[in-house]
Order: sequence, then C-alpha cells, then structure tokens
Amino acid sequence: MTSALPLCDVIVDRIPQSGQQNMAIDEWLLEHVADVPNRSFVRVYSWCEPTVSLGYFQDEAQPLDSRLRTCPRVRRLTGGGAILHDHEITYSCVIPQTHPVARTPTSLYDCIHLAIIKLLAQCGAECRTRQATGQIKKAADAPFLCFLRSDPRDVVMAAHKVVGSAQRRRRGKILQHGSVLLRASRFTPTIPGVADLSSRFMMNDFKRLLPQTVAAAVAADFHVVAEFPVLDRPERG
Repeated sequence: MTSALPLCDVIVDRIPQSGQQNMAIDEWLLEHVADVPNRSFVRVYSWCEPTVSLGYFQDEAQPLDSRLRTCPRVRRLTGGGAILHDHEITYSCVIPQTHPVARTPTSLYDCIHLAIIKLLAQCGAECRTRQATGQIKKAADAPFLCFLRSDPRDVVMAAHKVVGSAQRRRRGKILQHGSVLLRASRFTPTIPGVADLSSRFMMNDFKRLLPQTVAAAVAADFHVVAEFPVLDRPERG
C-alpha cells in the first residue's frame, strides 16, 4: 500500500494552540500542502484551553450541556459529533489524491485506528475496534458529543470509546482528524479516558510515539519536522 507514497512529514506542534489556530493550520494543510506530489502529512497537537469543536454539519444553535457553555467553540472541517478537547491529544492526517488509500477513503480509518490500537497495547491499554466487540449500537438520534456516538470503527476500551476520527474530502485529497481521550474532563466527568480505564497506561510513552505511529500507518518512510516544511506558516489570528 505504501510503496507508492514513500514519505510522510510529521509535524509535532509542541505549543498548544487555540481552536481557531488549530483548525486554520489543518485547513492550510489540506488546501496547500497536500498538493505536494507523493507526500503525506501528519500533525499531532494539543489545545491551549478546553475547547468544543463542532462537526462540519452540526447545528451551532443546538443546545450545549450547561457545563460546556463556558468553553470556546470552533467549527471543524471534518464531520461527526462535537468533541471537547481537554485531556486529549489530537492528530490530523492529510493524504493527496495520489495516495492508494484515497481511492477507498474509509480504509484510512482502519489503517490509523489499528496502528493506534497496537500502540495503546504497547503502552499498557488493551483496546479494540467497536466492530470487533460486536457491540454496535444504532441510535435514532446521534448524540451531540462524538464520544457518546457509536461507529463500528471507533476504538473502545471496556465498552468506552477512547478514539474517534472523522474526515473531510476535497478534490480527491483527504483530511482525517482523530482525538484520543486520555482522561475525563471536569466538564464531562462521565466520559472516561484511557488513563481512567487502565492504571497501567504509560501516557508519556504514548504521546511520544503517537506521531510516528500515525505516520507509519500511511507511509513507508517519514521524518519529523519542527515547523511546516512547505510554503509559509499560516497566519494565526
């Protein structure tokens, strides 16, 4: 699969950004950087304050849980339910239309989620896809929050969703966002993260290895860059 796309640039954004800044960077990656021939891009980042990102098709006027109303909100390019970005780590992956997986975009979920499951196991947390558990729930109305929704490709631990991803496709290019829930937030205390579910979870190792794990899932070779490797860094207003 990866022989046709030998290189992936990995961007580790070590300075937490605002929601607007994070989404502006990912849109820039989708619009400009993915036009670089035979190159994919993976970015791993965090948020400077608890922030709710709304799925692209979600109604912004939909009532929020009272505990979330004080959090800033931002619109994602990708679909799915709202995500509270607090004690979690976010990845984005952009592949060009020349990538073999671009012909079957949903397989990108499988590639990345299976790689993350292996890394979680290596770091002391046994997880599976929801499909593998056979516990797929059909809901008439999708819950507002992503981590309360059910999809066969979700990564779950003890029946709790701990990794969820969503996509945006534009002119054959694909942006995939994913969120790994590390701990429960004080704003959503009933939604546990990996560290809440496993006392053996080596969180620091997981954070360190996640960028290269996602990159290796989509490319045969990769290298980490300190800043954006192509064009100018987008404005962060």
